[in-house]
Amino acid sequence: MKSRWRISLGIGLPVIILFAALGTFSPGEPEHEGRRLSDWLRELPVAGSGFAERHQPARFAVNCIGTNAIPFLLKSLRARDPQWKADAVHWLYEKCDINYLPVLADARRELAVSGFLALGRVAEPAIPELQALVTGPDKENAYYAINALQAIGSPQTMPVIFHALTNDDAILREGALFSVGNFRSHAHAAVPLLVKSLQANEKEVRANAANAIGQIGMESAIAVPALIECLKDSYAPVKRNAIVALSGYGTDAISALPMLREIAESKEEDLRRVARLAVVRVQCEMRDGAIIRGPVDRKRIALAFTGHEFGEGAETILETLTNHQSRASFFLTGEFLTNRAFASIISRIQRERHHLGPHSDQHLLYCSWDAARTNLVTEHEFQKDLFANVSRIPDAQQPGFRRSRYLLPPFEHYNRDIADWTRTCGWTLINYTPGTRSNADYTGEAETNFVSSQAIFDSVLKREQEDPHGLNGFILLFHIGSGPGRTDKFHARLGELMDALGSKGYEFVRVDEMLRPPRDPNFGGPVGRGSR
Repeated sequence: MKSRWRISLGIGLPVIILFAALGTFSPGEPEHEGRRLSDWLRELPVAGSGFAERHQPARFAVNCIGTNAIPFLLKSLRARDPQWKADAVHWLYEKCDINYLPVLADARRELAVSGFLALGRVAEPAIPELQALVTGPDKENAYYAINALQAIGSPQTMPVIFHALTNDDAILREGALFSVGNFRSHAHAAVPLLVKSLQANEKEVRANAANAIGQIGMESAIAVPALIECLKDSYAPVKRNAIVALSGYGTDAISALPMLREIAESKEEDLRRVARLAVVRVQCEMRDGAIIRGPVDRKRIALAFTGHEFGEGAETILETLTNHQSRASFFLTGEFLTNRAFASIISRIQRERHHLGPHSDQHLLYCSWDAARTNLVTEHEFQKDLFANVSRIPDAQQPGFRRSRYLLPPFEHYNRDIADWTRTCGWTLINYTPGTRSNADYTGEAETNFVSSQAIFDSVLKREQEDPHGLNGFILLFHIGSGPGRTDKFHARLGELMDALGSKGYEFVRVDEMLRPPRDPNFGGPVGRGSR
């Protein structure tokens, strides 16, 4: 009897809901390759999370539809359900385990925000109407409109979101707090307002404000002291978000180290894990959002080798590392990874447990060489190139293998946007430590910028003597190959350099070993990465 009752409900109510839902779908809904826009939207990430490789086909489809998607997205954003429909759908879900939640307005609104995220600045024509929704009487519409404006990512949208941070309506203020951090460093002007929000009575407001400050990662002079105060907050999410935020400020947040070390001994597992990572990261030197030097409290050097076209030094480098019982980090482009001539090199790098990470699939120049460092790629192009590069890294079969989460930029050249986009993808941008000529080992004798191997060797030892911390925490970068234009190959002297530095007590480690804490003896799982 109960089974018949459920079947009747499962058939009868869905029919009613179907008729009610039909009006929510536009007969003129745009399509791509025979599939409706709404179908593609369901394959996009939830708003607020980044695009992964699996999302790229849907993102491409939405971009092909382009501005034709805007009317449908705006209509979806304004969708409302009669109360009886919402009650019926939730009753079916809770009592009969029948899921029709995707037909509800909230789900359609979420999909609309994802659609605006996929379109990005292509959706700028929608900004005036979205701004009107933000300032309109319907606060629920305003909440989703705030998120849609952030998803578009245009500088035109920031003033509206900044203003909403001080709105009296809690829902609208919450939407602004969720949205503003996703502008990353471009939202640095909002940091003073967010710092004030850290003192709000509502605990969720404090937690969201700390998270937003961490996403922005700027204005350390006012942000860091306020975040340190949050470490005393009784509400765990506030404390956790503050810890993660401090991790992104590097040595600008070194004053937080004593409290972070105390929390790193906490019995609360989640707080302990993020605090242990933060203890390392606030000791790292950063420049424009990228880590350029590890902690200086230990005599450790991370040797990093990049590869694109040439690899004639690889066997010598790997043999030298083996002889010195050391591990290093290799950052390779897609061209290097797919070159059959280098297959045995890549296999050996993985077999001998060196770090293997991306260096851009096509070795793109991300930004101009002048002082402005203007972007030469879009965020979409950057993400597509990074994911393509990562997809070409073979999965190692050895137990304990962990995929790299560090990107070393091509040409060792980047700007703050590249660092922001890297974090959005869930990766950490790193670069070599300045102060030596090691990265000039690719220059050829016929070039005006040629630097000899002897000059490179001498520059490393000179920096070791002159720097107050020696080469502690150094990311020392070389190239796997320099090609036929250079006969004075530095890889032939790598062993000599390692001998000289080893005699001074230096240990050579992988980049990921230097930039993360040792495994937590109180926890068997992987070390938490936070948002960096």
